[in-house]
Amino acid sequence: MATAKYSALFPHVAPRCKELIHILVHGAANLPNINNRSPRCYVTTQTKATLEEGEIGETINATNFIEGVSPQWNEMIYADIAEDKSLSEELIIFIIDEPTGKKIVEHRFQWQNFEPFYQYHINLQQPLQQTSQTTCLYISMMRKLSSLSKESIRYFGLEALLNGFDSPITENLSIYAVTRIVSDFKAYRQNYLLNEKNEHRGIEFKPIVSANGQDLLLPEYSYDGYPQISLASKRSKIPIWKHDFLFCHQNEKDNMFTSNASAIILEFYPYQNIANSKNWRISGLLGWTAIILDERLMNALTSTFGSEGMRTEGLLIHSDGDLAAESSKYLTAEMLFRIVTERHPTRNLLLPTNSNMPALPSYFNPNGQQNDVEPLYIQAPVTKKSFLPSIQTSSASSSAPQPPPPPTPPRPAAHVARSPIPAPQPTFLAAPYYQPPPHYEYQQPIQVQQPVQVQQTATPSDKTRYRIPRINPYDLDDLPTEYRAMLGTNYPPRRDDDIEGWFDYFEREVGKYKQAIRRVIQDVMQLRDQHKTLTAANTDLRAKLENFDRKKKVFIEILEGDKIDKAKIQDIYNRLSAKISAQSLELKENYAKINSYEKELTRRGELRAQYDALVRTSQAREVEMKLIQQRLGKADGLEETVRRQELVIEKLEAMINNYMKQKRSGGAFNDVDRKFLSEHAALGLETQQLQRRLSNGRNTTLVNNHREDLVQQNLIYQQELANLKARFQENTSAWGREKADLLSKLEDVEATSATPRTRKSKPY
Repeated sequence: MATAKYSALFPHVAPRCKELIHILVHGAANLPNINNRSPRCYVTTQTKATLEEGEIGETINATNFIEGVSPQWNEMIYADIAEDKSLSEELIIFIIDEPTGKKIVEHRFQWQNFEPFYQYHINLQQPLQQTSQTTCLYISMMRKLSSLSKESIRYFGLEALLNGFDSPITENLSIYAVTRIVSDFKAYRQNYLLNEKNEHRGIEFKPIVSANGQDLLLPEYSYDGYPQISLASKRSKIPIWKHDFLFCHQNEKDNMFTSNASAIILEFYPYQNIANSKNWRISGLLGWTAIILDERLMNALTSTFGSEGMRTEGLLIHSDGDLAAESSKYLTAEMLFRIVTERHPTRNLLLPTNSNMPALPSYFNPNGQQNDVEPLYIQAPVTKKSFLPSIQTSSASSSAPQPPPPPTPPRPAAHVARSPIPAPQPTFLAAPYYQPPPHYEYQQPIQVQQPVQVQQTATPSDKTRYRIPRINPYDLDDLPTEYRAMLGTNYPPRRDDDIEGWFDYFEREVGKYKQAIRRVIQDVMQLRDQHKTLTAANTDLRAKLENFDRKKKVFIEILEGDKIDKAKIQDIYNRLSAKISAQSLELKENYAKINSYEKELTRRGELRAQYDALVRTSQAREVEMKLIQQRLGKADGLEETVRRQELVIEKLEAMINNYMKQKRSGGAFNDVDRKFLSEHAALGLETQQLQRRLSNGRNTTLVNNHREDLVQQNLIYQQELANLKARFQENTSAWGREKADLLSKLEDVEATSATPRTRKSKPY
C-alpha cells in the first residue's frame, strides 16, 4: 500500500519538484464474474509515464485482494509525477483480477484537470458490454502540489488532527469522520445537522462516466463548504482515526478567522455496505461537534505557547443517542489544531506530542453565557483527577466520621498589624489562593488529627506591609507529600508591637518556600530529561514495531496457502534472481566501459597537450618567418640599390674617361685635371675592391635556397597543424557521442534499479 512510501499521516504537500494525488478507495459495485467465479480483485493507480515503462500490474501501490462483485477496500493509494509534466500526464486507475491478472476496469484522467488541495468524491462508472451492467468505483481523491501557495501571506492553512474518542462507546462501530469549514455555523446547524429530513447530509459521490474537464471543475463554495473525509476506523468501542486534515484552499482561508459565524464542523457517519448499489453514499449522521473559527482561536494558535499546536480538552460530541459513552455521562473527542506558517511544511501534527501541547481555551460556562461571550467549543465537565497520595488519618479519626471544621471567623480590625515604616518594593509574592473550577464537584474534606488553622487575609484597603500566606486545608492532595512538611501550616497569633519578630518569621517562611521551589525545579528538570529519553526510546520502539508488523504481514501473506503457493514463490524468486544477475553483469560491463573511457580521456588529454605544444611551436615559427621575410625584403631592396649605383658609377667612369681623352688629345691638360685623374684613379681602385667584396659576399643562389627551404617548412607545419585540428575535432565529436550514449545507459540502469518490484510479470 501507500504506506510503503509515504507515512501513515498523509503529507500536506508533495516532495519538491513533484506533484502527488492521494486516493481513498472506498469500494466498488457490479463487478463482472471472471471464468464463472467471483472476481478477486484489487485497485492500483498508474500514470502515463509508468504505463509506457511497463510498470502496470500488481505493485506495492495497490489495495489488498478482496473477493466479490461488490468489494469494499477502505484503503489509500497514491500517484506522483514530476512537476514539469503536469500538463501532459494522465492518471490511470485500474481494477485488476489478481489470479488471472486481467484488467476489469480502466479509468483515465487528465492530471491538470484536478483542482489542487480540493478533495473530490467521485463515483466512476463504466458500462460493460459483456454483462450490460455499469460498474461503479467509489473514491475520494486530492491533488497536492509541492508548495501550499506562491504568495507571501501570514499563514497558509489550518491543520486539524483527529485522534479518537476519549472514552468507549456502547457498541462496536466503524465510523467515517467528515470535516468541513462553513461560513455560517448557526444556519448550517439548523438546516443541516439538526434537520433529519435533509437528504444531502453526508457525502454524495458524483457519478462520472468518461472524465473530462467539465466533470472536474471546482464547485462554488456554498454553505456546506468543501467536505474532507477520512478512512473508516476499525470496528471498535474506541474508534481511532489519527487522520490529519488540512484546509488550505483559498475559498476555505477566506472563511477562517474573519467572523464569529464561521466554524469547523466534525461529523461522524457509520460504515455502510455498498451492496452493489449504483448510488451509494455516506449517510446516517451519528454525531457532530464544532469549533468556532474567530479571532480568539487565531490569537491562541499564533501565540508563543500555541505556535506548535493546541489541543481540545473535553470536546463534547452532540448526538441524539446513536453515539453515547458507555461508562460516562458525556462523550468527548480529542482534536489538535495548528496554523501552518510554512509554504512547504515538512512535518505533521504528531499524537505522541499532544500531551505537551497547551489546552485550547473553550470560553464555555456551564451555568450559561455571560456578557454574550460565545464559547469556541462546548466543553464537557471534567472530573478533577488526583495524581498524588492523600493524607492518611489515624485509626481513631478514620473510624468515626467527623464533620468538616468550621472556618475561623474573621480577625477584628484591631488585631491587624500595621507598619509605621513606608512600604518598600516587596521582594516576594504572596502564595496564590485556591479557587476550584466552576465545574468542580464538591468533595467531603479529609480529616486530619490536627486541623489546619485558617486565618483571614487583610484586604488591600488595610495597607498592610506583608500578607500572611494561606493554604487550603481541603486540597492538601495537590501538594506532594515531601513538600508539605516545608510549609508552615500553624501560624502563631500576631502581636502588633512585635514587628521584628514578624520579619524573622516571614524570612524563615520565605527561605523554606525558596528551598521547596528549588527542589521542585530540580525534580522538574530531571523529569524533563527522563521524558526526552523515554520519548526517543518510544519513537524508536514504535518504528521497530511498525517494521515488525509490516514484515509479519508480508510473511503471513506468503505463507498462506490460499493466496500463493511454493511454486509461485520459487518462480518469482528465480525471475528476481535472474533480473538481479543480469543487472549486475550490465553494471560490470558499464564499469569496464567507464574505465576504458577514462583511459581514452587520459590519452586524449595527452594528445591535447601535444597539440597545444605544436600550436605554440608553429606560432613561434610563424613569427620567425615573418622576421626573416622582412629582412629578406630589406636585403633585396639594398641589392637593387647597389646595382643601380654601380650602373651610375660605370656611366660616370665612361664619361670621365671620354672627357679625359678629349683633354689629352686637345693638349689642354692642366694641374687640376691631373689632380682629378688621381682622385678618379683612387675611386676606381676603391670601386673595384668593393665590387670584388660584393661578388665574394653575394651568394644569391644560397639565399634563395634558404628562403625556399623556410617557405617549404612553413607549408609543412601549416599542413600538419590543419591535420591535427581536423583530427582533434573528429575525436572530440566522437567522444561527445560516446559520452552521451554512456550517460543514457547509466540513466536507464538507475531507472531500472529504482522501479518498484512487481508481483506480476504480465501487464494484464
